[in-house]
Amino acid sequence: MGVIYLIRHGQAGFLKEDYDQLSDLGAKQAQLLGNALKERNQTLSKIKSGSLVRHRKSADHCLESFGLKLPFSVDDRWNEYDHMELLVKHNPRFTDYSAIGDHLKQQENPMRSLQQILNNSIADWIKGEKEYALEWQLFKENSWNALKELADQLNSGENAWVFTSGGPISVILIQLLSLQDEQFVELQGRLVNSSVTKILVGKNGLSLSTYNDYSHLDHDRKLITYR
Repeated sequence: MGVIYLIRHGQAGFLKEDYDQLSDLGAKQAQLLGNALKERNQTLSKIKSGSLVRHRKSADHCLESFGLKLPFSVDDRWNEYDHMELLVKHNPRFTDYSAIGDHLKQQENPMRSLQQILNNSIADWIKGEKEYALEWQLFKENSWNALKELADQLNSGENAWVFTSGGPISVILIQLLSLQDEQFVELQGRLVNSSVTKILVGKNGLSLSTYNDYSHLDHDRKLITYR
C-alpha cells in the first residue's frame, strides 16, 4: 500500500498585497512539521509541490528540517484558486485589499464579516453563475487528476509528500467522501497551516486515513493558524 501526504502550506501573508509569501510563523510551522516527520522515521519516494511561492518555501523549510536535499517536481494543478478574483466577482468594489479593509472598518465584527464575504464569494464560484478564469468544475478535476496520477506512480510501500493549499485538499476530500460541493467551505475552513491529510493508495483505490493532522503544533496554541 502506498501513502500520499497532502501538506497545507505554512501561514502566508493573508490580507497583504503579496499574499504568496510565508510569514515567519509559516516558515516555523513547516520546520516543525519536518522535525516531526523525521522523528516518526518517515520515508518518502516522491515530493510534489504547487508552483506558488508559499508551496515551494514550505517544502524547502520542511525538507531542510527533515535533513533531506531531494529535488521536488512542481505541478500547478496543486495551486490554490485566485481568492481575489472570487472576491471581485462577488463584489466589484473589492478591487484590492485596501478597498476590502475600508469596508471591514465599517463592520461591527470585521473578522466575522470578512469570513462571510469569503464564504459568499466561494458560493458564487461553486454555483457557476459567473465566468471565472478557473471554473469550479475544472478546479475539482485538476486536483483530482493530479492526485490520481501521483497515486498511479507509487509502488506498494512508497510514500509521497505534496505541498499544496487548502482548496485542492478540500475538493479531494469531497471526491473521496462523496460529499456535496457546498461542504467545501467548511472543510477548507478547518484546515490548519502545515497540517497533514493522509491518503492511502490500495488495490481498491484511494481512501482517507487522516484529515488535518497538526499534532506537531499542539504544544503551543499560538502556532495554530488557519490563514
